[in-house]
Amino acid sequence: MNLESYEKPKNKIKIITIVLIVLLLITIGVSYALWVITKEQTNENILSTSCLDIELTNKEDNISLTNTFPKTDVEGKILEPYKFTIRNECENYVDYSINLEMLNETTLNSENIKVLLNKEETETEPKILSKYPENEIPKISEAKESRQLTEGRLRKLESVNYELRLWIKEEVTKESGIENEIAKSKIVVEGKIGEQVASDYIEEIAKTEETNLAYDNTKDNNLRYIGAEPNNYIDIGDRDGEGQPILWRVIGVMNNITSLDDIEKQESLVKIIRADSIGIYSWDSSIQTINYGYGINEWSQADLMKLLNPGYDDNMETNNVGEEIKANNSLFWNQKDGECFFWINNENKKCDFTNSGLSDKAKTLISKVKWNLGTPNGNKTADYMYNGERSKNKSKQCEYGTFCNDEVERTTAWDGYIALLYPSDFGYAVGGEARNNCLQKNLDAYDEDCNNNNWLRITSEYNWTLTPLNNSALDVYHLYETRIITHGALNGYDVKPVAYLKSTVKILENPNPEKEYGSIDNPFILG
Repeated sequence: MNLESYEKPKNKIKIITIVLIVLLLITIGVSYALWVITKEQTNENILSTSCLDIELTNKEDNISLTNTFPKTDVEGKILEPYKFTIRNECENYVDYSINLEMLNETTLNSENIKVLLNKEETETEPKILSKYPENEIPKISEAKESRQLTEGRLRKLESVNYELRLWIKEEVTKESGIENEIAKSKIVVEGKIGEQVASDYIEEIAKTEETNLAYDNTKDNNLRYIGAEPNNYIDIGDRDGEGQPILWRVIGVMNNITSLDDIEKQESLVKIIRADSIGIYSWDSSIQTINYGYGINEWSQADLMKLLNPGYDDNMETNNVGEEIKANNSLFWNQKDGECFFWINNENKKCDFTNSGLSDKAKTLISKVKWNLGTPNGNKTADYMYNGERSKNKSKQCEYGTFCNDEVERTTAWDGYIALLYPSDFGYAVGGEARNNCLQKNLDAYDEDCNNNNWLRITSEYNWTLTPLNNSALDVYHLYETRIITHGALNGYDVKPVAYLKSTVKILENPNPEKEYGSIDNPFILG
């Protein structure tokens, strides 16, 4: 494309608007920005004008598509961002949404605009504006198109920082005919009083309960259940063949989780694990000509992933005797029976989840999220493992050799509903007097004292985790006796599914006040 002959799009006006508190940015000319701040209260809203506030960090650095050229995503990511902070100054929870609204004068198609909205210090990927959910009616009268970029929740006196970048996508050329197009927009931040949800409920418990709840002091500062036997049992609606509840347990409230249910956003979600194993299965197996039949340690294509999650009803694989069979085909998710892999060379066995799989009610409660698949490398303390799990480190990509000849691309993230425990989850669950000492140890050196004070301790010989071993094509971390070690993905080990509850799920009031809420005989009830 001849950039010298490219006529730049006309000036863009950026205005920040909030329904409760209105903040106006007026662009004058090309490079001069004048900020005018006003506040007003809608008749319907019960919040005071001082309840929700916006703080503008770079008041002189107006984001505009004026005098710009199409950019690559690499170039767009390093543009000077438009920064703003949303702050909740009231006593209640506040739910907010951030919308980008294109004004009536806009002629530039939203399919040509790239958007990158980052929360805090997290990294997200740019998206075409037209890919964001469209609001049926714009929030402001002078807009013709409204796209919801994200939404979130703020606790009392909590604030959140955002960085916004906009650019014309790389694929646009002079021949696209946008030389004289105009892009004018407003950002609308809409807020409303939020109801107490499950994550809020557990955080309220933590204010008075220090024995069995503790923050992990990671960069995300998650709230976790700790100790030998905390009251963290939960009923998500599953029932066995006799109609008895199949209980799960709350790992904790995890912050900055990327949920993908309706719109991609970062939330504080309650993480849960099934209290009992659903059986013994391979993490992954393979035919003998692939990695000698020992499986592949990439979760996004693993046999166990296909067993636990939807969408694999027609999954066909070759078993250990060369037959094409349906196996691991979403059986747990669909409450069905069939064939499952449990050993070398795709050796299979009968498996039945008709009385132990996910109920229809349970599936409505579970959030689709982005799971981290990074591989720790080196130290194995809980802190080090946590950072490694969220790193860009990948397990080994095979190139040659009988034990390493697969061609599966390794990833560091996967989008789905059901996965497994992280090694760090096990490490942080230790409590009591042993906690401080154990958190200084490598997870493969946890001893009986650490295990006895850990409610995630082993109840059988082996339990799978989600995390692959760095520099390996086959091995995956698993719980063994008192500690975390690694073995090949082909092995048949116990499986305890792990999930995140949707952010809207509530914990109802204790139906039996005479019993400790969250105990095994009086589990948390969801609504």
